Amino acid sequence: MTRTRALAATGLALAVLSALAWAVVRPGGASASPLHGDAVWAAGHRPAPAFALTDQDGKRVTTASLRGRPWMLTFLDSHCRTLCPIAGHQLGLAERRLGGAAVPLIVVSVDPGDTPASVRRAAHRWGWHGRWSWLMGSAARLRPVLARYGIDVQPSANDIAHTIAVYLIDGSGDERAAFLPPIAVGQLDRDVRMLRGGHA
Repeated sequence: MTRTRALAATGLALAVLSALAWAVVRPGGASASPLHGDAVWAAGHRPAPAFALTDQDGKRVTTASLRGRPWMLTFLDSHCRTLCPIAGHQLGLAERRLGGAAVPLIVVSVDPGDTPASVRRAAHRWGWHGRWSWLMGSAARLRPVLARYGIDVQPSANDIAHTIAVYLIDGSGDERAAFLPPIAVGQLDRDVRMLRGGHA
C-alpha cells in the first residue's frame, strides 16, 4: 500500500470511529448494554438496516432471513491484500475460539468484482470453516447497503480503500456491538457468547 493509500484508509477508519463513538453516547444507547465492542447499543435501540443480496451459492440472504439468532456482519474485498486479510484472519481466529458457540458470519462485498470463486479462495486463505455467506452484487446494489452501515468506499485505479467494521446483531435484528480493526478477538468472542446465551 502506498503512503497515500495508507493515509486514505486511516482517514476512513477514523471517520467510522467518530461515527460509532457518537452512537455510543447517544441518549438511551449503550447505558444498559453489558457488551464490550468499540461501540455498543442496548437491545431495541438500533435496528440493523435491511438488505437483500445474493451469496456465493446463489442464495438470497436478507436481514429478515437471519432473524431468530445472533450473527456477525462485516464488509470486505476478496482481492484486497492490505487490511481485509488482517480482519479476515482475525475473524477466522474468533470462529475457531468460539467452536460450537460460533454464529453465522455475513460479509457484504465492497468490490463489485468479487466472484464466488474469489470469495471462496479468500475464505480458505483466512481459515474460515464455519457458517459464512459472502453477499455480492453490482455497485448500484451494494452502494446503498454500504451507506446504511456507514462503510465508505473509495475505488482507485489499482485498489479499493474502504472502512471495515464488524457488527454483532442479535436475534431480534438489532445492532448490539461494533468492532473496528484491529479486532479485539477476545472481546468479540465474549460478546458473541453473551448474545447466544441471552445475557445481553
